[in-house]
Amino acid sequence: MHIADNDAAYLACRSLCEGLVGAGISDAVVSPGSRSMPLALTVDATAGLRTWVRIDERSAGYFALGLAKGSGRPVVLVCTSGTAAANYLPAVVEAHYSGVPLVVLTADRPPELRGWGAGQTIDQHSLYGSHVRWFCETPVASELPVADAVRWFGVAAARAVTLALGMNPGPVHLNVPFREPLEPVGSIDGVASPGVSGGEGQCSAPAIQQVATSQIPAPPLPIRTFVPGTGFGVSAGDAVELVAFARGRARGVVVAGPWWDGDRWAEAVAAFCRASGWPLLAEPCSQLRRELDGVVVTDHHDLLLRTAWADAEPPEAVLRVGGAPTCKPLRLWIERHRPAFALVDPAGGWTDASFSVSLHLRAGPAALADAAAQLSPAGSAWGQRWASGDARAAAAIDGLLDGEPLAEAGVARQLGRSLPEGCALFVSNSMPVRDVDSYLRARAEPLAVHANRGASGIDGVISAATGVAASGAPTTVLIGDLAFRHDLGGLVGAFDSGTGGLDLTVVVVDNGGGTIFSFLPAHGVVDSGAFDRVLTTPPKHSSAEMARGLAEAMGFEHHHVTSCDQLGSLLASHEPGRGLRVVTIDIDADANRDQHRRLADAVERAIADGEAGER
Repeated sequence: MHIADNDAAYLACRSLCEGLVGAGISDAVVSPGSRSMPLALTVDATAGLRTWVRIDERSAGYFALGLAKGSGRPVVLVCTSGTAAANYLPAVVEAHYSGVPLVVLTADRPPELRGWGAGQTIDQHSLYGSHVRWFCETPVASELPVADAVRWFGVAAARAVTLALGMNPGPVHLNVPFREPLEPVGSIDGVASPGVSGGEGQCSAPAIQQVATSQIPAPPLPIRTFVPGTGFGVSAGDAVELVAFARGRARGVVVAGPWWDGDRWAEAVAAFCRASGWPLLAEPCSQLRRELDGVVVTDHHDLLLRTAWADAEPPEAVLRVGGAPTCKPLRLWIERHRPAFALVDPAGGWTDASFSVSLHLRAGPAALADAAAQLSPAGSAWGQRWASGDARAAAAIDGLLDGEPLAEAGVARQLGRSLPEGCALFVSNSMPVRDVDSYLRARAEPLAVHANRGASGIDGVISAATGVAASGAPTTVLIGDLAFRHDLGGLVGAFDSGTGGLDLTVVVVDNGGGTIFSFLPAHGVVDSGAFDRVLTTPPKHSSAEMARGLAEAMGFEHHHVTSCDQLGSLLASHEPGRGLRVVTIDIDADANRDQHRRLADAVERAIADGEAGER
């Protein structure tokens, strides 16, 4: 793209984009619009930026969220003014609460047109409120001297990425007003940059080009969020606190909650567990439910903690890393016994709705590793108790599921058994994330498991999973029928917006609506017609019917399965560049609810029988 030496708006946009690339960003998600033309054209023409196009801003936001999770790098979002920018809010909120870095660039009208009825104009100042780490209203670039515009936007890019990647990573928002005309003073030549849909910009004035590249400071190093093994500036005092917390408390557990990049803590957490003798209660979304040498990693603590076995020997200590756990029985267990509770969070977050924390440390993995080195190896009786209980639970679960038709628990178990090494799993909220927490087992080959647990909504799941797939990993998404319908636009985008070469499998568990509500005490108490009408909301057409029609219209694969063997075969057949396929599974809601109850009963009996046999 050729830019005239007096085109301050486009030169400023190029300085902004080059600054983002210089700070480590490689992907941008663009939604079309006229006011954002200078940003969109420049993003598409910037060498080093891969451009993804999504026509629906809500879907675009979730796609960028997933792409940032999957790639481990911040992603840029670009949209026009008005409600387009407002549609980013759900994804920005999720990024805020889950600590995922995004750089949101919203185009806007110039200040004098706001509040006077100009079309497509809303109040975008601090549009996302407290859900961003930084908000900045940029100058109108065309009103600045060219050199000043280039310099200001380049520095703003570095500042935006630095703040998005800070100790408390998350989204930042730059609102960028443009005055007409929006077209470049130069011409668009359409030359593509290597591997991207746009071309590298060439400035007709060497002096301006020098300003654009030389005035952009690099962000401080290291970029703490994404460099494995960084200590986050932890002092020796943090390790001392952890040693004092663990010493003398044999009955402790380490809890790992949802954590999209928790795998970089694996070595330190494993070392602490080995030194303390405490088992690791890791939900799959922590990235730490995996086989770790010398560590008792529980797969079924959700079911174990519902039994009398869990209360017979109450915990003396809990150390938690990651976000607030999905497992409700774990929260209730901690509330019943009120053990000493340490929360280790490098961002300093207070994610403790039970108000149980007694020690709060703003520390990173180095503190755990240092503490482990100072602890004397503990006895194994406590850890062996948890290992035996988890093994009995697994045997009881297998004994029941192996002889019954495929239902939600069996689907969750099969995902862990069949997904190949190097694949990613994205899990919808509601029942899927709970079933995966209860039934997906640790494996020798780590499985990246993602979910939008920051704000825990069911919207944008397919879009976010497509973003994970865009990072290069063959991706499977487990989703319920309501969440599937909620993001059909994301399904279309996955197939129709330049991502046909990705490997994305959407597994839809269709239980006839929001049947998670049937697990609530209100089910069977209130009028069943009203309950179904406003809570369960059973759909008119099944997911299989919808997927079949969409597959015929769009040309992607659709499979309807009824057994574990069929599902396992499909899950194991991931191939690079396969594209989109949808797998539907019909679930009888009443039988499924009954199976969940019987699974809990079977685990309780197995634990009780095992305890009796040891006496």
